[in-house]
Amino acid sequence: MSELSFSKTNEQRAMLDSNQRIVDKILNYAETLDFINIQILRKFYATGLAFPNDTQPHVFSLLYMDMKNVHRIPIGMEALRKRVDFLVSIGLLEKVERSNPASYHPVKGLEQSARAVIKRFMMNHGLTHI
Repeated sequence: MSELSFSKTNEQRAMLDSNQRIVDKILNYAETLDFINIQILRKFYATGLAFPNDTQPHVFSLLYMDMKNVHRIPIGMEALRKRVDFLVSIGLLEKVERSNPASYHPVKGLEQSARAVIKRFMMNHGLTHI
């Protein structure tokens, strides 16, 4: 009987360690990313719609036009491409391989973590709207 409780305790510790690593990663990303990176993440993860429409894939050229014209973010096409590629490299976005034009989509299973990064960034900088 004590062996069973010992096993359960180890499982609980492992889960707490895993959760702590996720929280640490979220806090690190919220401190590392800048406003433009967060705006890009919002385009993918903060649609404001209910599941299963709570995320949005984007074709790069349309993402660029939306960021430039609708959100009035002064960014060049190559600068946006580098920022999106950075978000892909840290695992917050996925690039669709062999697509022309380049297409990106949110990572399945990371929706809540990505939203937590966005929310934490907004809280850190005194912004209220997600």
